[in-house]
Amino acid sequence: MSAGLAVLALLLACGSSAPVDMDPESGPMQIVEDFVLVQSAEGIRSWRLESERADYTEGDSILILTGVNITFFEDDMPATLLLGDSGRVDLQSGLMRIWGDVTATTSDDRYLQTSELIWDDELEVLHSDCLVTLTIPDSTGETVLSGRGVDLDTGLGAGEGVEIDEDFTAVYSGLVDLE
Repeated sequence: MSAGLAVLALLLACGSSAPVDMDPESGPMQIVEDFVLVQSAEGIRSWRLESERADYTEGDSILILTGVNITFFEDDMPATLLLGDSGRVDLQSGLMRIWGDVTATTSDDRYLQTSELIWDDELEVLHSDCLVTLTIPDSTGETVLSGRGVDLDTGLGAGEGVEIDEDFTAVYSGLVDLE
């Protein structure tokens, strides 16, 4: 595949909000309105997933979500709110793909925007190959980072830092002390 076709395929995949087909032969399908799923360890919440609707097939343990709202917790307190138009959760692998108008906001006002984000529950990493814009405020202004191939922790880089593989840009706006 030529480099141009690879970029086009990536852009089409990242901008796609088409419904995900489910295999009707995978077993009984269940539809749940106002779906809630909580991940916890020793009684302390890690994250809480809420969805307007979840379509579930038992055979492949896949959830297709409409209207996604995920709250990530630190010390059982809400720390990051992630919103998306749609999602797909593989309950066996722990991979959660959120797409559409995806945004995330942390309790310290970090703000992320992208068209697709993947949560790997085992690695506890948010990943996107799509264009991601991350705004990080400080006391005198803000830094806006953007790029593709982004890996973040649930604090949007507050603890582990921000890794961006491609097309990295950083713009700071605010007061700069030159002394």
